[in-house]
Amino acid sequence: MPKYKESGVDFSSVGSFRNAVIKELTFKGTKYKRATSIGHYSGLISFLDNYIAIHTDNVGTKTIMALKYDYFDQIGYDLVGMNVNDVICMGAEPMAMVNYIAGSMLDERTGEKIGRSINDACREAGIPMVGGETASVPDLVNGVDISGTVIGYLERGKEITGKSIKEKDKIIGLASNGVHSNGFSLIRKIYQDRDHLMTEEFEGEPFWKKLLNGTRIYSKKLYDLTQEFDIRGIAHITGGGVRNLLRLKETRYKLTFPEIPQLFRKIMRDGEISNQEAFEVFNMGIGMMIVSSKRDQDAVMQELNGFNPVTLGEVGAGKGVSVENYNVKYSDYY
Repeated sequence: MPKYKESGVDFSSVGSFRNAVIKELTFKGTKYKRATSIGHYSGLISFLDNYIAIHTDNVGTKTIMALKYDYFDQIGYDLVGMNVNDVICMGAEPMAMVNYIAGSMLDERTGEKIGRSINDACREAGIPMVGGETASVPDLVNGVDISGTVIGYLERGKEITGKSIKEKDKIIGLASNGVHSNGFSLIRKIYQDRDHLMTEEFEGEPFWKKLLNGTRIYSKKLYDLTQEFDIRGIAHITGGGVRNLLRLKETRYKLTFPEIPQLFRKIMRDGEISNQEAFEVFNMGIGMMIVSSKRDQDAVMQELNGFNPVTLGEVGAGKGVSVENYNVKYSDYY
């Protein structure tokens, strides 16, 4: 069965390309200067006495499946969620977004569906979509690409970079709403020419519809949390899976995961995917991870009760991420 690399996504090549681009970005600005190194979940620029956070992301190849089944009811949650969930990882409060929708098939009916779902997601995140750009580029995009950029506000001194993470800090996981918006190149490869598996009922609805559940939006509640507790790191579990913890600080994250949800077990079974690959491609039921002081652990979990929080493990000495009960270990982010 196909692996992620065979589906067209090679983490090592992506990492090399990413690093090559970042290496060339040496100009830090004049009046409004870049305030952090590139590579965290969002970038910061100095603005007056505080910071403006900026992040951009897209829905990705999930849109190919949405087009196939003509289902865009949740796609706005992927667009907004992939952006606001990243900005909050730095401790910034999302303020507003713009979007960029490019494609080869931009009809009015599809536009209404996409716009409605984006508006629903913006309402949940508590931010307006203030504008954007639409481009018909049939020679460049075959289908539709939905992307966006979010800006956020951050008081100087309250940035959450991960540098304050210490040994014995606790790692708390928040439940995902399914696959969210990562790993779809592999999912589409697994189910290519297997439409009977996509249309069969799964937990009360067609399997394809379960895959198209929108990304869960955590930012609003997490921002309130950062104002009250000693939160030392926040990791959005997207592409790269549990390895995203290493974007916070290169230390040792020792995890014990709860039982893998049925959705991911089905994908793994149908695709003959190993634990090692699954935990670096998918969120495996945990959409966000919070690194908290041991003292605040219980109170933080109580505040996050609506996201079904679980204690995943703690920070230790060394380097890397391991999921002990599933026998997987990663030494680097890329």
